[in-house]
Amino acid sequence: MTDITSIRVSSWDRWIDPRSIPAADESVTERCSHELLQEALEGLDADLRAEIGSMKVTSAQVNRTGRFEVPPPRFMALPPGVTMDVPPITDLPPFCDVRVGIRTPGGQEQEAMIWVPLGWNSRFLGCTAGGDFTLTLGDQAQRHVQPPFALRNGFATATIDGTRVDTSAQEVIRADGTIDAELIANLAHRSLHAMTIIAKAIVGALHGRAPRFSYLVGDSVNGRQAMASAQFHPGDYDGIWSEDPAINWTRVIPAGLWPATVMHELDNVLPEEKLEAFRSAVLEACDGADGVEDGFLGAFEPIDLDPHKVVGTATPAGEITQLDAEVMELIWAGPRRVTGERLWFGPRPGTRSWGSHVAMGFPVGLCVTTDVDSQLVPAPFGLSPLMQRWVTRDPEANGIGLTFAEYESLFDQGCAEFAEIATDNPDLTAFRDAGGKLLLSHAGDDEVIPFQGSVNYYRRVIKAIGGLEETRAFARLFVTDGDMHNFCYGLGPGLTLARGMAALMTWVENGQAPETIIAESWSPQDRTLTATRPAYAYPGSTSYNGDGDPADARNYHQVPASEHVLRNFDL
Repeated sequence: MTDITSIRVSSWDRWIDPRSIPAADESVTERCSHELLQEALEGLDADLRAEIGSMKVTSAQVNRTGRFEVPPPRFMALPPGVTMDVPPITDLPPFCDVRVGIRTPGGQEQEAMIWVPLGWNSRFLGCTAGGDFTLTLGDQAQRHVQPPFALRNGFATATIDGTRVDTSAQEVIRADGTIDAELIANLAHRSLHAMTIIAKAIVGALHGRAPRFSYLVGDSVNGRQAMASAQFHPGDYDGIWSEDPAINWTRVIPAGLWPATVMHELDNVLPEEKLEAFRSAVLEACDGADGVEDGFLGAFEPIDLDPHKVVGTATPAGEITQLDAEVMELIWAGPRRVTGERLWFGPRPGTRSWGSHVAMGFPVGLCVTTDVDSQLVPAPFGLSPLMQRWVTRDPEANGIGLTFAEYESLFDQGCAEFAEIATDNPDLTAFRDAGGKLLLSHAGDDEVIPFQGSVNYYRRVIKAIGGLEETRAFARLFVTDGDMHNFCYGLGPGLTLARGMAALMTWVENGQAPETIIAESWSPQDRTLTATRPAYAYPGSTSYNGDGDPADARNYHQVPASEHVLRNFDL
């Protein structure tokens, strides 16, 4: 069979020309059966079956309705009063919907969901995250791949619920107070590996051949899972895109408690009006170094503002005080030991980190506050207390009230005890040697996972591999100016799912490494494209030409980022 799949970006979530997707193979309907698919799983290598655990096909049916009814999310605790009613997913091609129950060697029950289109483009696209969680975000301009998006582009796809755990840590902490190490390992990398092996076996049984190319995409905590695949299972995928990733997990998660710790220790909680005043001062002092004053900073623009210069500025919440400036300075500086030694990065100055964006009922940001009994208190981001809960074995820990000494101890204990999930190993030689290609990207104005961590990781990869050009041969980093976490609704354009996948597939299948990817901004109200800007592979930085529409990518050029600025990303 000739593979004529054509890459053509037509919207934020469509990157395969539908005319190049083969017609439905009706013989697949005959093979979409419990018996045949169970036989395929039992035919897996004995060592793989022992590693994964018992596997049972629980359902296999062809869906020709074009619709999928989304079940309620099982793994996400919503804020009080918030419900999630997700409309049915529509515009789906005919596909075989397969569910596989898994019982891991340690006894954990999981379910893998595999969708295989009758008209298949000969490729597999793995979805990170957990089961139905990947279906809850709906049709939004985002980077997070979900099974419907993969299916509409002709891919076979899969997801598994074993890659998520309850953020309260009640699943991880056993009744006797010990940690379920297998559950941590499953979350870290094993469940996603199992899903991949199972899904490829199912696809091969249905279509009579293995996928020609396999891809994996994940953002945020799922971007960490995508990177873990490259680090732990380098032969699973030909191309991996890790977006806004929570790599360096054992540092990133407790770093989310740093702003609350600073506000507690200095007994001074900053309201959003004062945080906005500090941000405005940063923009006034630094915006424009890339040639255009656009309300956000270029990712590699130098930042030189002493927050104490903002003292006396009037805000609706009162004047900026000396103590306010001290709090802001410590938050920007990032987690520190009591000696002053830097542990990790803080929110980048100029980022809207106080929850101005709300996603799925949650205010998104590291400096969020809330009113409790007429008193302003810190409200750490949902995942931020997770490491504290694991370390202390206390599912009720909320990250509020820590001293600097307690914070340092928590940070160190988490790094030592949960190294398997850290996902910070810069040695990607096995992935490189397997022929894999890695696309690493991060939003420059990420509100919850500062992009500095991804730059730090990439610089460590360069050192481990032996040089920039040697690294660029298989792994490239893109940072998008002004972009927000996950969604392309920020002040600056971001990489859409379609743009990123088109770049990755062109690299893997045609050998054309991406030097530039066009970033896009979309209106959340009417899903219209509002701006474009080029994103350049590290160490490239964006500079405005000086004339033309700043919302048009054609009016920018590439300049190298200053090594003086880049050294700030090293610890």
